[in-house]
Amino acid sequence: MSRQKGTGPGAFSPEGDPVELYSILRAGRTPQVVDGALPRAASVLELGAGTGRLTHPLVALGHQVVAVDHSAEMLARIEGAETVHAEIPELRLGRTFDAVVLGSCLVNLTDAEVRYEMMATARRHVRPGGSVLVERALPEWFTGVGEPRVWDDITATLVKLEQLTPDLVRALMEYRWGESRWTHLQIVQFLDDDTIDTYLEAVGLRRKEWITADTSWLTAAPVD
Repeated sequence: MSRQKGTGPGAFSPEGDPVELYSILRAGRTPQVVDGALPRAASVLELGAGTGRLTHPLVALGHQVVAVDHSAEMLARIEGAETVHAEIPELRLGRTFDAVVLGSCLVNLTDAEVRYEMMATARRHVRPGGSVLVERALPEWFTGVGEPRVWDDITATLVKLEQLTPDLVRALMEYRWGESRWTHLQIVQFLDDDTIDTYLEAVGLRRKEWITADTSWLTAAPVD
């Protein structure tokens, strides 16, 4: 499979502008999860920041955020943070941070080399004693085909799900907001705990703990 790049696994159909969709999607619990694992006024490198769904709450909470994304159009929506237009695997800022956030389930991309490179980027940008925060997608997220899920004024529906292998799914999501409509095709590789640990260890990180009860978010520390 070809290398996948961007702020998350998957691609949008021509219907609707994905930048607009990312701009209206809610951050949910994520800012509280991430903030709870950070020291006060932390320096944070956010990988795959998109339009700032997490960036803006972290800035409001007093953190100093550098937001990275491959889309200049998405980064243009971010305010109050330094932005860097770059592909994550190729990023080399020459400085380190209290924390690096690899969210948006980027570790669930299907290309194993890219998963490794994503984590390697996080490792080389975290300071000694700092933390890397990683979010993974879970199989239970992909249930309820045809059942709309409503967040405020946004409706999301899992339209179609194909189980390609026991750990690989192809899912078609539809989002509606007012008169706007988007469809998003995702191919997601699920990673169990041992696989996550293997990737972390390969880049010089060690899992510290799961920071959500559903084990979708973890913190890792650089190995001395």
